[in-house]
Amino acid sequence: MSLSNTTTERQGIALVLAGAFCFSLAIPLVRWTHGLNTMTIAFYRALFALAFLCTLLVRFREPVQFAAYRASMRALVALGLAVSMTVVLYTYAIQHTTAANAALLVNSAPIYVAMLAPFVLKEPRARYAWASLGLAVAGIACVSNPARLDLTASAWSGIAAAALSGFTYAFVLILGRSLRERVTGLTQNLWSQGIIALVLLPWALRSPSATVISNLPTLIPLGVFTLGLSYLLYFQGLHRISAQVVSVVALFEPVSGIVMGLLFFAEVPTVLGWIGGILILASIYLIARD
Repeated sequence: MSLSNTTTERQGIALVLAGAFCFSLAIPLVRWTHGLNTMTIAFYRALFALAFLCTLLVRFREPVQFAAYRASMRALVALGLAVSMTVVLYTYAIQHTTAANAALLVNSAPIYVAMLAPFVLKEPRARYAWASLGLAVAGIACVSNPARLDLTASAWSGIAAAALSGFTYAFVLILGRSLRERVTGLTQNLWSQGIIALVLLPWALRSPSATVISNLPTLIPLGVFTLGLSYLLYFQGLHRISAQVVSVVALFEPVSGIVMGLLFFAEVPTVLGWIGGILILASIYLIARD
């Protein structure tokens, strides 16, 4: 592997790690909102992400040069819908099953990516892909704490939604990677956030304006950092490294989530949680060596 390729891959890994950290900021920010349902929060999260990305158009003009990527517009719509489905399914899962169930199943994305990417994207399978994936799955299971999983009949709709969100998230990664040569990461993200806002608009219309205004100090950074900047960094990372590597490195997010819970809410992880975090970091290190 050439030095330039190694540098590019390291940049991609660093971008995805930064994106995962930004995404984990949703934990304290969502908890600091009040009087809004989950879907309304998701709408304003996308809306302010879109507003942030639009400010970048002053410097980067590619997203408004529609002729340059006209042939890819259908794929961009599909990408936006996949991101929307991921947001909606994961939100539903949080509402109808435990956080442990949701966290465990939404992070099943690397399994789908490892299986599908070599066939769909024609990517060579990473040398340590399966070993890294095994460490990642074990780590996620520990972080989620299987002892807390709710397998009652009433939770099955939420479990199904969480499992589907893992698949749709994998589709986001694969489709975003497939567009890397034709569409910039900023363009992909602008289309995705715009479509999310459009899909979730009905929930926003039901919320009292006074409640929304009182939550703006939380909703604005929630949109800018946890969707706008995080997905921008993810898509930029996909331009530099394979979807298989991105899907594993992005699992830094639950590790960051442990730190957020500890710093902001004095939520001390169990020994099993710390072990899970170490396993995830080991999986990221292993896949990054490839």
